[in-house]
Formats: sequence, C-alpha cells, structure tokens
Amino acid sequence: MNVELVGTGAMYTQYNSACTLINDELIIDMPNGTFKQLLKTGHNVKKIKTIVVTHLHGDHTADIPFFLKHIFNIEKSKELITIIGPMGIENKLIELFAAYKFENKSEIETNFNIKFIEINESMELKDINSYNIQAIEVSHGVEKPAYGYIINNKLGLTGDTGICIGVEKIMQNSSIMVADASFIEGDYSHMGIDNIEYLANKYNHTIITTHLRDNTREELLIRNIENVIVEEDWYKFQI
Repeated sequence: MNVELVGTGAMYTQYNSACTLINDELIIDMPNGTFKQLLKTGHNVKKIKTIVVTHLHGDHTADIPFFLKHIFNIEKSKELITIIGPMGIENKLIELFAAYKFENKSEIETNFNIKFIEINESMELKDINSYNIQAIEVSHGVEKPAYGYIINNKLGLTGDTGICIGVEKIMQNSSIMVADASFIEGDYSHMGIDNIEYLANKYNHTIITTHLRDNTREELLIRNIENVIVEEDWYKFQI
C-alpha cells in the first residue's frame, strides 16, 4: 500500500489537520481544507472511493460535503462512494449539508451514489473496495464512539485518542501505526509524547506521529525517540 499523510497537524497549527490517503483511493478522515489541498497538489480526487471516519468532530468531517458535491455535481460521476464511520455518520453529513446550505437529505439520496456503513462496535469489514478494514474502539474523551482502524492487517491508525486498550490492540496487530501525538503529556482525549514513548518501547514497532501541536512536533524532533517518525504533511511511505 502507498500511504500519504495529507495532514499531520491539528486545528490551530500551521499544518494540515490529520488525514491519511491510501493508494489515492481510500482516505481516513476529511478535515476542513483537505479537499482544496488535494486539488492544489494535483491529486486525482475521482480515484477516492472510500472515506473512513474516526469520529464525528468537525475537524475530521468538515470537507466531506465539498468532496461529494465535486464528485457528483461537478464531475457528474455515477460511481459508488462508500462512507464508513461511527453510528450517526449519515446524520452528521446531512447536518453539514444543511449548515452549508447544500442539498437536503432527499436530494442527497436522489442525486448522490453513497453507501453508508455505520459501526456500532469494534468490528471487521471485509472486501470494502478491495480493502479489509478493522474498526477498534478507542477513547476520545466524551466523544463516543471513536474508532481507530487497521487496514489490510498492516497499517494501524489510532484516530484521536488517549492511551487505551484499543490503541494497544492496534499497535499489536499492525506493522506501522499512524498515531495521535497531540501533547507533551497525554490526557483522556489525546495521546502525548509520554504515551508514544511507552508504546514504542513496549512493542518495538514503527510509529508515525500525527495530529501534532506545533510545540509537540518540536519536542518530538528534539527527543528523537527510537522507532518514532516525525514528518510533515505529504510524507509518503509504503507498507
């Protein structure tokens, strides 16, 4: 799999918000600004057939309506887009469309070819546009449910989360994990450098940090922790 970190930052940082693109066709979260950044960098957004959402916060869902309008209204595509996320993802997007003064629910159902798969517990989805996607519940404070994912039994993604059993399960069952590393010290909503160092030492697997605050990024670069990669937006790797 070819993996590209579209964004490695968080809100209120100089980097794009956390977002990961796989083989140019599956994307994990679509924060505000993502769609414009993909167009700006010459990506063929028509290749994206699967959107996987970690949780329903706006900084992980805000650009999905813009993407869908482009695909179905501008490109006039008839191909299916599959959207996977926690229970409530369909209603969340209908609310976003309404907030943006876009199509209503009936118009979306009539004019857009979308399949929603709502996750109500940790589960494995097989052969979703040729991908196996395992959803694992994680702990993102009061935002429940929130999920991390394992793609094709290789790539782990924590989404936004504090350290928890779900994170360790993702780490154990993936070769590389793209992990929330928001803070210097983690809390119940986001992991910190202390949590990343613990995971790197315990499992001896590669961790690629994302959702970074600017000061956290700087501190991680100074500490240079073994098995922990700190990169900027558009970092690419293969797995």
